[in-house]
Amino acid sequence: MPLHFEQPVINKTEQSRAHIGITDAEVVQMLAAYRLFGFWRIDIETGHFFASEDVHAIFDLPYSDGPINLTELMSRIHEEDRSLIAQTFEEASLHGVGFHFVYRVDNRLGGHKLVRSVGRFRDDESGGGIVGITYEFVEKLRVVGFEDDTIPR
Repeated sequence: MPLHFEQPVINKTEQSRAHIGITDAEVVQMLAAYRLFGFWRIDIETGHFFASEDVHAIFDLPYSDGPINLTELMSRIHEEDRSLIAQTFEEASLHGVGFHFVYRVDNRLGGHKLVRSVGRFRDDESGGGIVGITYEFVEKLRVVGFEDDTIPR
């Protein structure tokens, strides 16, 4: 399968939200309410992988704010997809590019679920590494519903 690399954020026109009055924090909250949607960072120098709570949930790993055990995380990814992920991170680091890919993760029920990761290389004042998001295609619904038990008019 050929790899597709891109700069998903750098070449994209920034959407104006000032006239709407939605903050970055509100955008993140709304995305996280939509589906399991987690953020992560790989520190290139140390090889440490840090991730938000939803990434831990996607991979069915216990949460901690320290580095994730990459051996355990990779064991949850379908065997055929592991080399693609390793190659993607290597290419992103070597060439300073962004990427996205879809892969299979053990659903802990005897099958796999589809997961997408989007990331980009970062080398600025905040440090070198790869930053990104990961989310499930088949979401665990986080739905709040209101039941209308009034008599129809």
